[in-house]
Amino acid sequence: MERGVVLMPPRHLPRARTIDRRLTRNIPLLAANEFFAELRFYMPVAVLVFQSITGSYTAGMSVFAVVSFMLAIFEIPTGVLSDKWGRRNTLIVGSVAELAAVACYAAAPSLPHSLWMLYLGATFYGFAGALFSGNNHAMVYETLIALRRTTETGKALGRISSLGQAGLALSGVAAMAMLWMGMSYQMLMILSLGSLIASITLSLFTIEPPQHYIKEDHHPWQHMKTAFQAIVKNPKLRLLSIASMIRHSGGESAYYFTPSFIDSVWPSWLTPLYRTLQHSLGAAGFWFAGLVMKRFGALKVLTGVTIIGDAFALAAYALASVFSPVILMSTQLFYALYTTAERTVQQENFTDQQRSTMGSIISFGGQIAMGLASLGLGLIADTMTPAAALIVVLVFRSVIVNSIYWKLYKRHR
Repeated sequence: MERGVVLMPPRHLPRARTIDRRLTRNIPLLAANEFFAELRFYMPVAVLVFQSITGSYTAGMSVFAVVSFMLAIFEIPTGVLSDKWGRRNTLIVGSVAELAAVACYAAAPSLPHSLWMLYLGATFYGFAGALFSGNNHAMVYETLIALRRTTETGKALGRISSLGQAGLALSGVAAMAMLWMGMSYQMLMILSLGSLIASITLSLFTIEPPQHYIKEDHHPWQHMKTAFQAIVKNPKLRLLSIASMIRHSGGESAYYFTPSFIDSVWPSWLTPLYRTLQHSLGAAGFWFAGLVMKRFGALKVLTGVTIIGDAFALAAYALASVFSPVILMSTQLFYALYTTAERTVQQENFTDQQRSTMGSIISFGGQIAMGLASLGLGLIADTMTPAAALIVVLVFRSVIVNSIYWKLYKRHR
């Protein structure tokens, strides 16, 4: 028996039938929560929104930098809090923090110190992201454990992410329509508050998954140390974690920087449309990701799809023509597949006692790496071109990540 864990006597366990009946609503509620959380109408033009408030692109981009920095700071303690508070409470607090973030953004244009209000919103947003990063996937997996349906992990994670992509796609269409009608950027942010209130409401109806153990009180840093040691001692999880951090750093920084490349080959007003089509494909990819993994296996999908997706992205950047955005859109299908596969393999290898904390440790490393990648991407773009910068980051990331995935596949297929 692990130290600090006391098994629950059978008489204290709730009846399985009651638990199953109530927990079946968790997955659809989490999916709906994800949809409304991503339905933020300002997001497709967020850089333009922040630039209009601050007066410069540098200051506007600094808001994203604060989000990433705060997410990294909060990542580890919030993972511990999730394992302490429970998945449902953490989900609710994170949803409220996300609402507070957008409320700060919406208030910023009307205040004299608008940049500091944006930074406050970015702090709330980073806190919310840190709460969600390890917690929500753990809640899905633990719900399926209680329902004895762990074989559906890939399908559940894929469907939830699919609705998130649908929310992002719909926000792009809505943003174009609202701006065409003459609405201000501030109004886009105010209207986004309604979606986030719906997200909070849905989180209140979720059920805490049953735990098969009770944690004794011990220092949070000891809990984190135990989780870190569990990652290091598991060769498969150790390699997967390194690959995940590097893939996240290059992928996320490229995602936020891509509009600069799109603007060089398409008219600027088409950027929201690009995001809409991109996330529509992502929604389809996530929806069917579970079926693909059931057919081929998560590790095989993770290895093969990553290579194909990187090849398509490299071709788009190298071509640098009007067709490049169309090629880039297709990579969202591959992103959906390998993201779902990665999450599935992680959850299968995490320990029950530190499940959320282990996810937060990996996310923490990814956020730090993303900050470095974003800085490098900007420096290269200033001296060369957006396309060249994206190619350099992609090649660096692809060589390392695909080498690790291939090694994992050969060892554990």
